[in-house]
Amino acid sequence: MKKLMILLFTIASFAFVNQQEEKLTIKATFDGSEEGIYYFTDEEDESFYFETISKEALAKYNLLKEEFIGESFEVTYKIEIKKDEYEEEYESYTIVKLKLIEQE
Repeated sequence: MKKLMILLFTIASFAFVNQQEEKLTIKATFDGSEEGIYYFTDEEDESFYFETISKEALAKYNLLKEEFIGESFEVTYKIEIKKDEYEEEYESYTIVKLKLIEQE
């Protein structure tokens, strides 16, 4: 019985970790940044805003410069659950990788 409980706990832990580490990718146009938030619009006209960006992605494409506004990117991101000042949970989007899509 003890082994069964350990096995179930381990499986549940892996399921939770995998859910937290899931990465998603979209193709989107960079609309600009303001007050530390990066704004993108995807191909279906859906707006995305990202609170943070990885150091690697920012080093490769400094989105604080206006030269990237209007450019299309392949944006890989993750969603994290955070708490605000009232201890209420919300989803926070973080860019983990950027790839500029070359225009033909």
